[in-house]
Amino acid sequence: MQELRAVAIRLALVFCAIGLAGVAVPGVVLALAPAVAAEPDCRRTEFTATRVPLVVSTPARVSGELCAAPRDRVVHLLVPGATYNSSYWDFPYQPERYSYVRAMRAAGIATFRLDRLGTGESNRPASVEMSLLSHAEVVRQLVPALRTGLIGGQSFEKVVIVGHSFGTLVTYAAVGSEPDLVDGVIATGVSRGPDLPGLFEILVTFTHPARLEGGRFAGMDPGYLTTVPGQRGDFYHRPAIDPQVVAVDEATKDVQSATDLGTIALPLLSTLNFRKPVLNVMGDDDLVFCQLIPCSSPLSPWNAERLLFPQVPSYDSLIVPSTGHNINLHPNAHLFFEKAIEWTRTHFPEQLTG
Repeated sequence: MQELRAVAIRLALVFCAIGLAGVAVPGVVLALAPAVAAEPDCRRTEFTATRVPLVVSTPARVSGELCAAPRDRVVHLLVPGATYNSSYWDFPYQPERYSYVRAMRAAGIATFRLDRLGTGESNRPASVEMSLLSHAEVVRQLVPALRTGLIGGQSFEKVVIVGHSFGTLVTYAAVGSEPDLVDGVIATGVSRGPDLPGLFEILVTFTHPARLEGGRFAGMDPGYLTTVPGQRGDFYHRPAIDPQVVAVDEATKDVQSATDLGTIALPLLSTLNFRKPVLNVMGDDDLVFCQLIPCSSPLSPWNAERLLFPQVPSYDSLIVPSTGHNINLHPNAHLFFEKAIEWTRTHFPEQLTG
């Protein structure tokens, strides 16, 4: 096991690392709100992608939840980060504050929150079959499925991919292979110039085989990793965060394969040919990317992200103050949600008349 962990860490250090998270906290009573799915315009649905690179041990069947009113014409395809499932986007604790899904629905924007392969209710292939390109191919096939009504029986005129952390890199890989795939991208929690001390801390401290924890991870393929119990708080700006948020995060954490982490550098330049609007969002106190230099500083490498989108018609950015890596799960999440709504309405006014 120790050898596997060391290999995983070395692989990821060679390339770069993206957000990880959680574990259950013994003795903590979690007061969780009802999921958005309890409402009539949300439904759990499945989709099976074909010819997904390397995935052969099981069909590439993914699960997700579509939340949309009958007349909605714009949908956000939500792709979570490493060791997260789709609950990141519809957080079960105080969803009126932390749920991206609920914020978008109130604005007339539909969402499809995805459990990536290996997480949540989606199929879990052998860990060695997984790579960032596997996830990107699934996302690439989901976009036309959303346009044509294959997801939940409802079609959409405009599709925007919203990624967080590893999910943002998946997004970049998907649009890199097909620059006109979507109508826009909202990227969160990624800089292609990482803060090396923060990166090292995450890789060394938090990545270990999930099966070591037993419970719901018992008997899992040893190539599937998660975060060390009790360390989720490092993905937050501690002075601002509600401790109960961290406890719920730990209780709902998921897994990531070692080979996923070993391939995260593949899409680093894939946005050079992208030609649709972009909104790029970062927490000012992100441990991974802003530990040494706040992202709001003119010296931050995050400012160079704009140069990696040379062909987009518009590029907007937002730095969320007093916020760490998990942007959605901080008290200032509403600043991001409001910006995402404003950005969507600006670029798709004909589809959003409310």
